[in-house]
Amino acid sequence: MSAAKRSGQATATVLGLWMVLLCVVGAGDTSGWQSRGSVSVLASWTSDEGKAFRQLLDTFTRRTGVHVDYQGTTALREVLSSEVASGTPPDIAVLPSTGELAAYAQQDQLTALNGVIPSRERTGYGKLWMPRLSADGPIYGIAVKADLKSIVWYDHAHDRRPGTLSALAADGRQWCVGMGDDATSGWPGTDWIEDLLLQQQGSAVYQDWATGGLPWTDPRVKRAWQSWGSLFGKDTARTALTTDFRAASSKLFAADPPCALEHQGSFIRSGYPDPTKAAFAFSPGLLPDTDQRSTAREVSGDFAAMFRDTPQAQELMRYLVSADAQRTWGRQTATKRTHPFFANRGVPLDAQGDDDVDRRIAKALRGSAPLCLDASDAMPPRMRVAFQRAALAYLSDTSKPPDRLLRSLERIRQSLRDTRDQPWLSTVCG
Repeated sequence: MSAAKRSGQATATVLGLWMVLLCVVGAGDTSGWQSRGSVSVLASWTSDEGKAFRQLLDTFTRRTGVHVDYQGTTALREVLSSEVASGTPPDIAVLPSTGELAAYAQQDQLTALNGVIPSRERTGYGKLWMPRLSADGPIYGIAVKADLKSIVWYDHAHDRRPGTLSALAADGRQWCVGMGDDATSGWPGTDWIEDLLLQQQGSAVYQDWATGGLPWTDPRVKRAWQSWGSLFGKDTARTALTTDFRAASSKLFAADPPCALEHQGSFIRSGYPDPTKAAFAFSPGLLPDTDQRSTAREVSGDFAAMFRDTPQAQELMRYLVSADAQRTWGRQTATKRTHPFFANRGVPLDAQGDDDVDRRIAKALRGSAPLCLDASDAMPPRMRVAFQRAALAYLSDTSKPPDRLLRSLERIRQSLRDTRDQPWLSTVCG
């Protein structure tokens, strides 16, 4: 082969490679040679929720050129703990437990966000949604998503029959209850007890208990447990112990529903067969021994925290907590089954759902009524797990007073008062 011919083939090959690169650029691929780096994110969102969140992350990549490596898992606690222990944590993790967030912050695993998130972006959040180890300490997480608890779901057909809800609520057989959720089974029971204490005693007592100040053996705490236990007969309790919480929810709108009410957070609506049939009432007055005039509300959040301080992680953190990103997230999913709600007051209500039920939830999350974080989520991890197991143990035989269980929980509370690596938050209500 002549030198001229070889030279011509080489030129053609080079031109071909350039054409391939130009096609890639034209297609909008920012993960290759144009990339401005990458950032890893770990969160609990999978299935439809995961797809919606990935769509938001793709928007971030198109705007910035920063590639996002997202891992969604239902075993977030176990995966994160393993990665942190091996020295390979994600850049950003979204934690549903402020207690675990506080533990990681205490262990110096997290980057304080005060210098990462501009103050103008933080003004949309109340202090409740930006956890700290102490009242005036650094911020270690910000709620990028929120949910409302202290609510009871039912078929809106009951609205046409006055007094029906109260009558149904007094009959323990009418509650759809499931305690199962793999390694975290029992948390629906802790939600009941927390909400009962909040509605019976108010936010000050609730906060004292949730931050480790009020003993588990206090009569007011015992009353909440007994109110819960007194509602269910043996058959209902037995069914609850052997039923996954998602399966319990599916019963509410079955063809021949065996139950009519469900005490569950706002996130559950997306799992109903037909969400348009679902209505809710606030739990005070429907839960046993509670005053319907109570305005306190239990809430929960998903808190973004930064485990590795890189320019890309900082840029994504600023994006995730911004009203602009959350508005985009909400409007991309507002007419679908997965409705995200936000604590950020800068996000319009019409970006958080497409009907009155969604808007009522969104308004409550930014209302003037006392809001308190889920107590078990805010407790140190060891306390939370013990609480979940005790709820299961009590439901297995509510004929026995909860005193023995409460004494056991109290011993754990006292042991944790002097444990540095599992701190209690200073506040959970705001």
